[in-house]
Amino acid sequence: MNGYNIGAIHHGHGDITVNGPAVGDQTNVYGAPARSQPAERVDVGVLTVLPEETRAVVDAFARSQRYATAQVPGGPMAYHGRFPAVGGGGISAVLTQTLDRGPRSAAVAFTRMRRLWAPPVVLLVGIAGGIGEGVRVGDVVIADQVVYYDARRVSASGTHRRGQDQPAAAVVRHRVNDFLVECRGTVPFGAGAVRVHSGPIGSGDAVVTDAYSDIRRFLLEYNEKTLAVETEAAGVAQACYEEIGEDATLRGWLAIRGISDRADAAKGTAHHQAAAERAAAVLVRLMPFLEVATGGGPPAV
Repeated sequence: MNGYNIGAIHHGHGDITVNGPAVGDQTNVYGAPARSQPAERVDVGVLTVLPEETRAVVDAFARSQRYATAQVPGGPMAYHGRFPAVGGGGISAVLTQTLDRGPRSAAVAFTRMRRLWAPPVVLLVGIAGGIGEGVRVGDVVIADQVVYYDARRVSASGTHRRGQDQPAAAVVRHRVNDFLVECRGTVPFGAGAVRVHSGPIGSGDAVVTDAYSDIRRFLLEYNEKTLAVETEAAGVAQACYEEIGEDATLRGWLAIRGISDRADAAKGTAHHQAAAERAAAVLVRLMPFLEVATGGGPPAV
């Protein structure tokens, strides 16, 4: 049997146990086992990587409705919350942290999240280094396209990079556009506001800490509007691309990145927590707009 049991979900008023029915393997027309149905479905999945990112999003979930935690057997802690939707009702969400940094671990975390909760939309939330003109430390970038910068050919004449890009799905990008129109490019944060940008980001295994890096140069030549660089979104985007063709319930991905540095020699950890908290604030404000992307009703007029 391939069923699973998420185990005890811990609420502020006691514990409950969510027991999913064990689902046996079914065989598809090609003879391979079909995917087991999840014991619990949510509307939005959220992935984080660094502890600072997880803390910031957990704090946001803790202020939501129906906050709960659960231990995934053999896996990470899962944090559950429910957020209001633009059209009324609510959006259920689950947060987990990847095992490690980088696109490979992010892709595995995406696949596990889809297997356990089948969220139609998966968000990657955390920090990044800003490389775009006009992007400052403390801003937040919502990626609508990711450019993978590590594909390359190495020859005697040098390194020839081969950019691979994945755009976010149209239905998700429409919701981001609605959000940006509504918020006018800023989100309240503390006594001030966070500036929000939307556009492409670069992603790969290499961490960029040089203002004159060939990776930065390549990304800005590939698309002069590239806003930031980080190390996980390419894995999430590729995993989504490969699964979306075989699963009609999957709608798409987004990356929400707080800018913690300028991807140069001054890069450090000093602004990690503040950038993660700003990304979490944008996540909370964007969440209600994802109702239509997850198959919910039309937005309120």
